[in-house]
Amino acid sequence: MAKNPQFEQLLSDMRALHASKNADYCGEGASVNPFQNFEDAAAFAGCSVDTVFRVLLGIKGARLKALLASARAPNHESIDDTRKDLAMYASLYASYYICLSYDDRQLLSAVEITASA
Repeated sequence: MAKNPQFEQLLSDMRALHASKNADYCGEGASVNPFQNFEDAAAFAGCSVDTVFRVLLGIKGARLKALLASARAPNHESIDDTRKDLAMYASLYASYYICLSYDDRQLLSAVEITASA
């Protein structure tokens, strides 16, 4: 496979961005659970963590769509930053499920199927 320095740089940028943002959520005395904020958001909203991730991805996707359709430059978060955040949320979403055991995934799937019925 050919080397892709832009992809490697993106991963490096994402690692630094994640560390920076994670510091806001993981201050002194904070939980060692890296997904605590997503789980807390799910509990607050009365939904699953899966739903929280899908909503966050949807919000970033909608923002990107609006930014790309606009003729003016964004005031705050750039298009590139929005794309990075979208990639970050997708990566966190995938890593959340890697952390779950097979049994937990089966239970979560059963709960979500029941909830959507």
